[in-house]
Amino acid sequence: MRQNYERLAWIVLVLAFAICAGLFVGVPWALQSYLRYAYTGELVIPEVQEGNLLVTCPGDAIPVALGEQQDTLCQGREGALVHAQANDKGLLTIHPRTTPTTTLATVQFYPSTRVTVQKARAPRFPLFSPEPHRLLMEMESGLIRVVIPADQPRAVSLQVRTPQALVELKEGTTTIEVTSQASQIVVREGQAAVTARSNNTSRQVKTAERVEVPTGNGVTEAMPAEQNLLAGSDFRESLGTLWKIYTADPEDPREPRGEVLNVSVDARQAVEFTRDGVGWAETGIKQDINRDIRDLRSLALHVELRVLQQDVPVCGTMGTECPVMVRIDYMDESGEVRSWQQGFYYLPDPNLVPNPPYCKTCNPRNNHLPTTNGEWYPWESDNLIPIMAKVGAAPVLLRSISVYASGHKYQSQVSEVALLGE
Repeated sequence: MRQNYERLAWIVLVLAFAICAGLFVGVPWALQSYLRYAYTGELVIPEVQEGNLLVTCPGDAIPVALGEQQDTLCQGREGALVHAQANDKGLLTIHPRTTPTTTLATVQFYPSTRVTVQKARAPRFPLFSPEPHRLLMEMESGLIRVVIPADQPRAVSLQVRTPQALVELKEGTTTIEVTSQASQIVVREGQAAVTARSNNTSRQVKTAERVEVPTGNGVTEAMPAEQNLLAGSDFRESLGTLWKIYTADPEDPREPRGEVLNVSVDARQAVEFTRDGVGWAETGIKQDINRDIRDLRSLALHVELRVLQQDVPVCGTMGTECPVMVRIDYMDESGEVRSWQQGFYYLPDPNLVPNPPYCKTCNPRNNHLPTTNGEWYPWESDNLIPIMAKVGAAPVLLRSISVYASGHKYQSQVSEVALLGE
């Protein structure tokens, strides 16, 4: 049998050309794809604010209780389960490994919340990749508040999967609450894309809107979110109109009274309280509210703050000298004027008999909350209406709110104060 060498030669030539062309196109394409889509891990820093956080690292069967801030979550391994129990609160802060001082997102954990951090990744070759930071979390139950700062050098794509919905966030502030009956998504600033997992219906949720995704159903129509009873909560307007500045006479009249300033820090506006003196003084801002709240079923205080300097341990011998304090003045059903206060500090007391961790003259007595020196601390209260009602009749009128610093030497900043009524 005579072989057709000419045909064989042509086949070999065509195959060689095809392989050469494939390598010529495929190798650069594969290299470009690798440079674009290769990812590396982010830094996920857990911090305990109240109680403990239970963390189950991937591959482990037994959760570990965290009692303080950790350098990173599970040494960077993905798939860590974070559980805030009934009396726990905590914070996850996500940073790029290349610039750990930059905050990509913060996730505030409230009691009875379970979230698994499935992915926290950044492009491995940022100079060659336009891809965003990609964060993915599975939320089983509870309540979280996600804050993604605006004007990031690289976009952030954060997805939260609940049993009922997929929530996609780019920037802004969003609260997500999950029960066995539904997921509720409230956008306080920015926007979110919400998709029902049962039927793939989706909706864009904008600032001051909320939606629900009942189990087995689609996304509801957008509804108004809870109302913020304060004006100028983000301090973008100059002080003196919405917020009135005040300073109390210092203990020593020869000492400075302290200052209240509008400042721009970390891509946000804030109010700063500062004083360098001896003896007591108080510096603050106040807003009159005069709002009847008998139609509200819940009222929560949200505040974001940081303490930079403090020289009085905890909040002084009477528990009234915190570098940041918030006081709400209200009237109850009996006509009595009362106040509710919450203090924040970072400096512990090393003495054998330490200063009290609460205000001795306040009723109710709330424990002052410790923060980390120089770091932003977002905090949201429980429903204040039943808390206020425990010390007397139910509250009916909000009179005013004051945010102030008290002590000797202090420097503190507050970037947001909101009273959220529903």
